[in-house]
Amino acid sequence: MNTEPTTHGDTAMHTLTTTDVEALLADLAQLLPCPTSIETDMGGEGWVPELYFGPIDEASDAPIHRLGIDILTERPVWLIDLDEGMRTILLDDVTPDNVRNVAARVLALYPDHRQ
Repeated sequence: MNTEPTTHGDTAMHTLTTTDVEALLADLAQLLPCPTSIETDMGGEGWVPELYFGPIDEASDAPIHRLGIDILTERPVWLIDLDEGMRTILLDDVTPDNVRNVAARVLALYPDHRQ
């Protein structure tokens, strides 16, 4: 995984590929005590892997919560979308490779997924 800083103008940024994101999501899935699935969906500017979890929405047949990493920002940022995107939390204080911290945050934000 490439998390080395690269230069973009005068600002250093870390770069992740979609393959890196998928590997991090797979690691995160192992830490969550609920069923998960990794899906690659069309995001704002490209195809991005995301981790879906939580109760299934009957209309879409997909879990109503998702996790991902915005790799198009100056510094990659974890994001958690709860309740079909009605509540979005950015974890800008967590490094992309800190999946244990992300798992702990998910369980704190949505404790009914503890089994």
